[in-house]
Amino acid sequence: MKESIKSSAQVEELLFLGEYEHSLDLQHRLAIPKTWRRKDQDNRFVLVPGRNKILQLIPYETFSENFLEKAKKVSLANAEGALALARFASRAQECKCDKQGRIQIGAGLLKHAGLDNGVKLVGAVWHAQIWDIERWDESQADDEGYFDELEKISNSPDDFTNMLKGTLDKLK
Repeated sequence: MKESIKSSAQVEELLFLGEYEHSLDLQHRLAIPKTWRRKDQDNRFVLVPGRNKILQLIPYETFSENFLEKAKKVSLANAEGALALARFASRAQECKCDKQGRIQIGAGLLKHAGLDNGVKLVGAVWHAQIWDIERWDESQADDEGYFDELEKISNSPDDFTNMLKGTLDKLK
């Protein structure tokens, strides 16, 4: 019987559900929950700053297949697009889990999210978010807001150009 080998396109997609409370260690490392990692494989992620002083943890495969492919279509001759990509990439960090399932978070990203010790890892379906515990708890005070957020998801745009435009508008 032949052993099947999965290509990167056949790798089972990770699902990020639930929330976990963790602490950063002295080297600014954070343990990624076991359910959010693949067994016997490199667990690579891209960590990017997000709105509301959070960090977004995106599986490398998802980032590569979705964002990277779109980013490659931005012409280097397009000054605004090239600047937007540079601004984005200068703040992003590629990270790989160590043997204990931890990633190290750079100083700039820690500062962006206001993280010093306790953090909340929050599943966001196809990626995860890293929040300051108090800020996450405050954002969850309104239970009815949960259903409003679900409605917003179905109405949100999926346009890379609009995302870049929003980045450029902040420069003005």
